Amino acid sequence: MFGKYYMRSRSSITCKRVKTDPAFRKTMQYAALLAKASPIALKVYASVPLPYKKHKVRCKITGEVMTWLRYGWSATDIIEWLAQKYVPQYGGMQLSEEAPVTVLRPSYRRARPAVGPTAKGLFKNVPAERPSFGLLEWRRRDKQFRRELYKERQHHSTNAPNYST
Repeated sequence: MFGKYYMRSRSSITCKRVKTDPAFRKTMQYAALLAKASPIALKVYASVPLPYKKHKVRCKITGEVMTWLRYGWSATDIIEWLAQKYVPQYGGMQLSEEAPVTVLRPSYRRARPAVGPTAKGLFKNVPAERPSFGLLEWRRRDKQFRRELYKERQHHSTNAPNYST
């Protein structure tokens, strides 16, 4: 930037700190609220016709679900309210006045199999046999060479002449 090199410093914020530090308590409260709101919003979004399915619409519905959850509404009340609000607006399902239960279309997305702890060991790269001594020695030397090359490049980049005059 402007002929100079800048390096971003490492942040002190870690996953563990965000989840446990009292400074991030509100962030975690909103994350939990979003975790509850997203599946509810998906049920309403599923009833919106395909031409109107946009990321902006889903975000808007999710935001409203979060608002109503903060006010203490139940999931069924929120679904009924938002279905009346959004679905007729986009030409979707019309809800009859006498129907006490809202019938929604199933999600348009195909269900994917869950990857759980059973599949954890499937993706580990476990060699069939121990590598030879020569290969291990070559890897060690290559690693050492790359470290020295990296240090050398860092040294040259920090001592680079400044040509911006």
